[in-house]
Amino acid sequence: MVRKIVLAIAAVVILLITVVLINTVRFSKPIPKMEALEAPALPDSAIVHLQEAIRIKTVDYGNGQPIDTLPFQQFWKFVAKSYPLVTKLLTQQTFNQYSRLYKWEGINLTSKPYVFMAHIDVVPVEKATENQWTVDPFGGILKNNIIYGRGVADDKSSVIGLLESVEKLLAENFKPACTIYLSFGHDEETIGHSARDIATWFKTNNIHPEVVIDEGGEITEENFTALKRPVALIAVAEKGFMSFELSVLKEGGHSSTPATETAIDILTKGIYQLRKKQMPYRMSPVVKEMLHRIGPGLPFMQRMAIANPWLLENALASELEKDKNSNALLRTTIVPTIIQSGMKDNVIPGLAKATVNTRILPGQTTDEVEAFISKQLDDKRIKIKRLNDPINDGPAASYESVAYKKVEAATYKVMKDVIPVPFLSVGATDSKSFQPIADGVIKFLPGIDLKGYHGIDERMPVSDLRRIIFFYELLMKDAGK
Repeated sequence: MVRKIVLAIAAVVILLITVVLINTVRFSKPIPKMEALEAPALPDSAIVHLQEAIRIKTVDYGNGQPIDTLPFQQFWKFVAKSYPLVTKLLTQQTFNQYSRLYKWEGINLTSKPYVFMAHIDVVPVEKATENQWTVDPFGGILKNNIIYGRGVADDKSSVIGLLESVEKLLAENFKPACTIYLSFGHDEETIGHSARDIATWFKTNNIHPEVVIDEGGEITEENFTALKRPVALIAVAEKGFMSFELSVLKEGGHSSTPATETAIDILTKGIYQLRKKQMPYRMSPVVKEMLHRIGPGLPFMQRMAIANPWLLENALASELEKDKNSNALLRTTIVPTIIQSGMKDNVIPGLAKATVNTRILPGQTTDEVEAFISKQLDDKRIKIKRLNDPINDGPAASYESVAYKKVEAATYKVMKDVIPVPFLSVGATDSKSFQPIADGVIKFLPGIDLKGYHGIDERMPVSDLRRIIFFYELLMKDAGK
């Protein structure tokens, strides 16, 4: 009897191994390689314009703080001076004082338009880190063919790239096959109310874009080193966004006679408990498709896991969780970003507050996230308050949509041997407002592993600026065809 059981188990194991190996072999097809085109030479004026754009401090502080309006006014004066053809030949509208929508009318007025998006606002430079920058954060410094400065990657390279492309094409008397809109928001870093208003204008006027392109994914050579090829992360969807305030109100007093617990104690213990456990992972359809497309070029064990998710998905997820970037693709992330309490060193504060930011997986709700936070805190003394309206994911762009196909084709032309794959953007973008009304919304900029987003020494190689301008030019020439 025992022998029969052993033989049965062995047969099952052999069958499983056989199925796994067959699936892996079938999956292991070579990923095609494509030759790129040579990008046109980059005019010195393009570099100068990006440097000038960085020097204009269009800082968006968030948290209800007012902006300094003068730099935003200066920015549009700079655009008018630097891009005279764009200013003269394209019609323009202003939304909420400092956001702009340019219209470049196409030949075929019945075709659905394209919308190219970028934002002119930037996050502030944290005072505590200013001395860690190797250059003036707002100096627009060019050093070793790298441009440094707050906003160069997020997102003034897109703004300048778009304006340079259109100005060049206008100078060549090019006219697009379909109408092209340039949508430039000024408050993307504070949830993007202006982009929402611009999208509402499109909806009110019954204009439904065929293609919308914004920031989001990028080209990476660092995240999939085993492939030995660049991967273009073409985001077809993005995570939702919600910030919560955690607060504790408890009697304070003189620091010489502290109670067993203070408001700060209770809050920090709660934050510690919250960070101890992550929300459960989930392989979204977009992430599954991304892995399916890069899988054939990965080492055997990784190929085997991707080819056999029915058996090895948990093991694959455990491996992806080890890196913060891939982990963010698998689950809703929850992290404290601001802690506030106290006013004097000898006073125990009666109020302690923290802001917790969450980036929510498609398909999950804000209610689910709040319930998880409450369960982890496990302390009724910590009050939870939502700080913004729910920003949920919209419908993902189809991999067969015109939008995805056009971006994929242009990406092949600007980067040799690139592997374009669908991607889930973990950051929020202005383009989320267009997802309900457009045929396809893509979030992608062909910079390579850009550095310093919202951090120190934000920078971009000149070669990336050249590629970005060429990328936009190719898309505009191909728009509506």
